[in-house]
Parts: sequence; C-alpha cells; structure tokens
Amino acid sequence: MNKRLLTLCTLALAATAAAVTVRHEGGTLTLDAPAKRVVALEYSFLDTLVALGVKPVGGALGTQGGDRGAPPYLAPRMAGITATGSRAQPSLETMAALRPDLILADAFVHKATLAPFGRLAPTAAFQSRRGSMDDLNAQTLLIGQLVGREAAAKRLLADQASLMQKARAFAKKGAPAFVAAVATPQGLTVHTNQSFVGSFLEDLGRKNLLPIKGDQTQYELSLEGLVALQPQTLVLFTAPDETPITDTWKKNPLWQKLPAVARGRVYVFNRDNWTRGRGPLALKLMVAEAIESRLLQDAAPAGRFRYP
Repeated sequence: MNKRLLTLCTLALAATAAAVTVRHEGGTLTLDAPAKRVVALEYSFLDTLVALGVKPVGGALGTQGGDRGAPPYLAPRMAGITATGSRAQPSLETMAALRPDLILADAFVHKATLAPFGRLAPTAAFQSRRGSMDDLNAQTLLIGQLVGREAAAKRLLADQASLMQKARAFAKKGAPAFVAAVATPQGLTVHTNQSFVGSFLEDLGRKNLLPIKGDQTQYELSLEGLVALQPQTLVLFTAPDETPITDTWKKNPLWQKLPAVARGRVYVFNRDNWTRGRGPLALKLMVAEAIESRLLQDAAPAGRFRYP
C-alpha cells in the first residue's frame, strides 16, 4: 500500500471512530463527529451539558408564553448562552443563526416541530418534561455520547448513584406514602411515580402514593380529589413570587381533613428548582434539601420547608 493510500485509510478510520450513533425518541441519529455547537431546548438539557463541562451556543431561556426562564440554581451558569426563545416557543431564525450541529428537543413539547428543527441541524428528542428519573439518567449518557463526553457522563451517573445511596440512609423505613404536587395560582398538578420528581423521591426511599394514570405522569387534581386520597404526607412545589391555590384551600374545612395537615407533614419546595431543572445539577440540590427538610426522615418540616 502506497503512503498516500495509507494516509487516506488512516483518516477514514479516524473519521469512522469519531462518528456517534444514538437511539432517541425520534429514531436513530448519527453524527459524523461529536457535536460542538449545541442548542438545548429544555432546562434538563442545559443542566446536563453544563454538568458535562459543555457550554451550549443556545438554549430555551426566554419567558415568552408565560415561561419563567431558567431555574434559580441554573440561571447564573447561563451567561453567554444565546436565548432561542422559550421552551414552548423556540425561534427557528435565532437557532439557524447560531449554526448548530446538534439540537436537543423535548419529545413531548416539541413533537410538532421536530421536522423543522431537523432541517436546521441533526436533532435528538428525549422525554424530559414527561420523563422519569430513569429516563433523565439515560439521557445524560446519550447526551454525553453526542458531545464526546461519554466518560464524563458515566462519572456523573456513578457519583449520583453514590449520593443517592448515602441519602437513602436517612429515609425512615415504613414511612407512609406521599403525594407530591405542583401548586400554582391556577391549580394543583400531582406527580406520579413515573414523573421525574415523583420517581426521584421514591428512589430516595419514600413511597409515592400515585401510580401513572393512563399515559399521564402528571395530572390535575381538585381539593376534593386530594382529600379522597387521604395522603399522610404532602409535598408541595410552589414559586416564591406566586400565591398557590393551596393558600385558598387552607380556608376550606376540607383542607383540615387531610391527614398530612393533621400530622404536620406538609412540606414545601421551590418548584422552579425541583420540577423544571431535572438534571444532574438539580438533583444534587434536591438530595440536600430532601434531607435538610426532614422529608426523608418523616419528621416535622424544618424551617423554610414548612408550609405556612
């Protein structure tokens, strides 16, 4: 084999070795080389990329359509990343101008716009908004592969597994099942054992009272519906700048019939950090607060985690 041909073969083998293939919600995606210019259209993807040491060129950081922008824990890390609109209303023009070589999309939120995304750049769709903790962990590894950071992703997941194992030691054995829900001014959305936050708390050793309902990992519930469940523990996710519907419900005698209220086991967490980040960085914060709040211990809520 002559020297020139040998060189060409070597280059071809190197290119093949650098190619990346992953399966995602939209099928199979192959990149000729790990992505360098990534647009991330969900906070979990932004969280994961930052945790992997990769700075995306664009992300869903806008507040159009009522979106609240990046969660507080993540916002300081978003400097220098171009806002591509909100999660539900990304701007194709802004995305195109960034010349991405990979778009990370939500299989639920962006189902109708995956085709236009694909015309801009290779697109991988994952179940973030409706995914469980297992789903999000799988995405961490796949995203790591797509950006050439698979080893870092494996380390993240190993460290996370170790952290979860240590945290489970705080969980009280035989503690009653909980109901976890996001409380906004408009309503209450319960999170089943197949939602991210619902499955996360189960992984920490507390039992979620609610299984998936049909294909819904999260669904709306009235005060009467909540009372019918008779939860011994209630975990609420609220925003500090909102008045949740539960503040109105507290004036209703039915609220006092909740066993969780009678037991003094109503916990409150920042919904922006707990239910919208859904990535390795968010998880570290959530583990710390699950312990600090005394939720895992089934003890009366500590300080700022006590529902007023």
